[in-house]
Amino acid sequence: MTQRWMGLIGGLCLMWSSVAVAAPSQIDDGSQLTVIADVTVTGSATLIAAAHANRAALNCTNTSASVNVRWGSSSVTAAIGQRIPFGAAAQIRSKAAVYMISEGANVTVACTEEIR
Repeated sequence: MTQRWMGLIGGLCLMWSSVAVAAPSQIDDGSQLTVIADVTVTGSATLIAAAHANRAALNCTNTSASVNVRWGSSSVTAAIGQRIPFGAAAQIRSKAAVYMISEGANVTVACTEEIR
């Protein structure tokens, strides 16, 4: 009986070890946190943060209750670019300049920048 239980427990442990479990991510490289003034994002590509060689991440929240924004390079459009849904936040891990554009009415975006 004991061997049977040990075999069952061992099999369950082996099975559990192969299951992928999502873990929260954290940037350990950011040694300085900079708050960026809120930016009004319009129907034209709007610069949110200039290029920064030591940026670890740019964390932005779309504060709108109904309008999505998109982010990307200066060529971002209301139909092309990574979407940040209204009320949502995004962590952008890029050293390049970051632009955003509204998919509708003007939107306020609040950001912080993590610097290495």
